[in-house]
Amino acid sequence: MWQRVHEKAAPGARLLCDLAAFLIPAVAYVASASHEPASWDTAELQGVPYILGITHPTGFPFYVLLGYVWSHLLPLGSVAFRLNAFSGVAMAAAALLAYAVALELGAWRPVALFATLWFAFTQDVWSHAARAEAQDLAVACEAFAVFAFLRWMKQRGDGWFAAAFAAFGLGVAAHPNAVWLAPGFALGAFVALPRMTLRQGVAAFGLTLAGLLLYLYLPLRSAYVVARGLDPSRVLAGTNGGIFWNYNNPSTFAGFVRTLTGKESDAPHFFLASLNPVHVQDAVGAFVSGITEQFGAFVLLLVAIGAVAAWRRDWRTTLFLCTACTTALLFSVTYPNEADVGRYRLMALWLAVPLAASAGIAESTAGLAAQLARTGLLVFLAAGTGMAFVAQRGFFVHPAGEGGRWVIDAVRPTVPAGSVLVVDGWLDATSLAYGAYVDRSLPNRIIVSGWDPKETNAYRKWAQARRVFVLVNPHAVPDVPGAGAPIPLDSYHEIFEILR
Repeated sequence: MWQRVHEKAAPGARLLCDLAAFLIPAVAYVASASHEPASWDTAELQGVPYILGITHPTGFPFYVLLGYVWSHLLPLGSVAFRLNAFSGVAMAAAALLAYAVALELGAWRPVALFATLWFAFTQDVWSHAARAEAQDLAVACEAFAVFAFLRWMKQRGDGWFAAAFAAFGLGVAAHPNAVWLAPGFALGAFVALPRMTLRQGVAAFGLTLAGLLLYLYLPLRSAYVVARGLDPSRVLAGTNGGIFWNYNNPSTFAGFVRTLTGKESDAPHFFLASLNPVHVQDAVGAFVSGITEQFGAFVLLLVAIGAVAAWRRDWRTTLFLCTACTTALLFSVTYPNEADVGRYRLMALWLAVPLAASAGIAESTAGLAAQLARTGLLVFLAAGTGMAFVAQRGFFVHPAGEGGRWVIDAVRPTVPAGSVLVVDGWLDATSLAYGAYVDRSLPNRIIVSGWDPKETNAYRKWAQARRVFVLVNPHAVPDVPGAGAPIPLDSYHEIFEILR
């Protein structure tokens, strides 16, 4: 009798687990997303897609284009909230795919579910999922690419092979960090039992290239912005593309190269440096420390046990999975110009889900001992999920004027409409550009990122036609040449007006 009840309940329970793997993280991320503009890269990525602008290198065209569609088809709340929610849904999709890969490795559904939810509620994952972040969309594409390639390796059809490379191309177009999937694909294709044919190789190249062609958005949109005069900074002599609208002006060849390569932050140099095998030990250390910091030492042990168990069941898919998800760590440990290195390591954390879930007895294994082992692992993962959720509940708290809203409100009465505001630092410049160009809470102001004392003469020339202000941190910049007395906003912000 109980067996018949179990068989009837099992399909519903399986469906419930499948839905929960996506819906629970998605609801948590959207509910915790702020409605206010942030600062730094986040404010830029909250605003640029809405106006179809150009972001800082490398442009992230798939994120911008898909974000444009999302933010206009979902007219709920502020633009900042819409793009925050967009990233949250993308990360929830990545969580669902981690769950799906765990099932492919034979994990019991409830175990896979709670491994997924624990991942979703770790600080590093939730902090990125609750805000506009191009890496979230890239991780979702990477996760699907890994899942699809794994399905192909398990001989589920050649269509999965094509889907993997289509997603790979889109992932790189969302954020170039996704290019680190390539070594895993190469190794997986080499060891896979269904041998890759020449036709499949050509198709994979073509599908990847199709995604990369989205980078043509950068010069095409930039040329349109220039032709239509959409960039407010165009009226300032000596500028060559303003933030949000036309960063680096990629309608020019030099601007396109700067944007595409990230040359201004020396990214190509550090990419080549990351290929040095000496950094492998650093990458291993980053993986171990990352799992330990986000989950704890016991999950690190589960990951090791799960890796061994998965290897014994199918070493080929395990080799592919571990390589594809961890190679990006090489770049993360060599790139010093990144203030938020955690976003480059999200796929390594994602790998913890299928491996930790594989540490339990496979769902297909019968017997009381197997059931007790699965149940014990389930209880542990459920407890960890609950503690992680409680620890991160602060993401639901949003004080008034949070993020970059306060600086928009503080600047508004001091910098009148029709003025230019030069901001010494990217942190506040993006918040102010959001107010000026996106939600119009700081209308008819031109925002320039990066104050340079050597450009004082240029600022004075601008001041002949309109008032020019400079926003600086007085601890770093006590005086602005050619300016009047400072107007303090708080202990870290002062405004100077350039004298005509």
